[in-house]
Amino acid sequence: MLGPLLVLSAALRIAVNNVVAYSRADETVYLLYAKTGYPGIVRMFVDDPGMWVLPNPLRWSWIEAISAACSLAGECTHRTVASLSTAAGIAVVGLTWLIARELFGSQAGLAATALAATSPLQLALGRRALADEFFCAAVLASIATLLLFVRTRHYGWLAAWIAVTTIAIAAKEQFLFIYPIILFFWWLRSRRVGTAEAAAWVAPPFLFFAVYCALARDLPSFFRIVRIITSSMTAPYAQQYQIGPPHRLLLDLLAVAPIVTIVALGALTTAALRTSTSELRHIALLAAGMFAMHALLPSQNLRYIAPVDPLLRILAAAFLAGGREAPKWMPAMLLVILLINAVAELALFHQIFVAGQVYDPVTDNLLRALKMLPR
Repeated sequence: MLGPLLVLSAALRIAVNNVVAYSRADETVYLLYAKTGYPGIVRMFVDDPGMWVLPNPLRWSWIEAISAACSLAGECTHRTVASLSTAAGIAVVGLTWLIARELFGSQAGLAATALAATSPLQLALGRRALADEFFCAAVLASIATLLLFVRTRHYGWLAAWIAVTTIAIAAKEQFLFIYPIILFFWWLRSRRVGTAEAAAWVAPPFLFFAVYCALARDLPSFFRIVRIITSSMTAPYAQQYQIGPPHRLLLDLLAVAPIVTIVALGALTTAALRTSTSELRHIALLAAGMFAMHALLPSQNLRYIAPVDPLLRILAAAFLAGGREAPKWMPAMLLVILLINAVAELALFHQIFVAGQVYDPVTDNLLRALKMLPR
């Protein structure tokens, strides 16, 4: 079943990679970066205050990835960058399966894959020339390699974790906000941290900084850019569209993926009551911590919590699969729920992101696309 699900997920993502109008802001800036040498990108950003609210050059893994994609494609267009997001979206489905299987077994892994296949948020981000789906894949790869290392104690997985975690930081610097939460999740899964692990925890931030300096050939610019981007948290767009009460992001998730969100909340409740397995409690803490970090900052935008979406689907899948003590009729009921959810989510994806042409999934745009606010 896994093979057909992955093929279906890939086909669906390739089919919806058909955007014709791209943003003149972030998407076009990334395209400009791909066509410019890295030191030139840094100088252009630092010297032009008008760019300070746009994507910054610290995102070197994404910038270098799109530059490589342009070289391979022989052209550098918005569609080239969006196709890289599509490839990352396909990887997200596979990584969702891997994490779910490592924690909950094959049945929950298949259910999580089926839920991930039709995620409206992932489908939407996978067709845009933005860093978010690439970032989501890198975060999931960090979690997956972490789990594989904890289970096998093979240092090849530890090296892989350092590499993909560095890529995640360098895709979107906001990863540093959730880095302590991922390390806490590691401690929960392992309960022991040796010298090698402690060194590994320090390595990704150091490598992020070191590779930036090598690419930019400029040490002081790193700290200048850090000061610039920390001040952008109070930019007009963030103040107008990305602030609100902590539960605002939950309302957005309910708007985009109501069934999965409700079931995941049931799983979170079970975890909070400590009537669940340790695996469910640990992944619930990871998802809730990542969610809370952005819920408390002026960054309440579903794009910024893209990695939480697969984790909620894993929670929902584990909750629905029910484990070994599930009644015999549960697989049939699970299949019915998965089919209903797929139909509902594909309809929501079409209404919000295709017919509604939502580019940035903030509350205002989502509610207008769902006709809950006047246009």
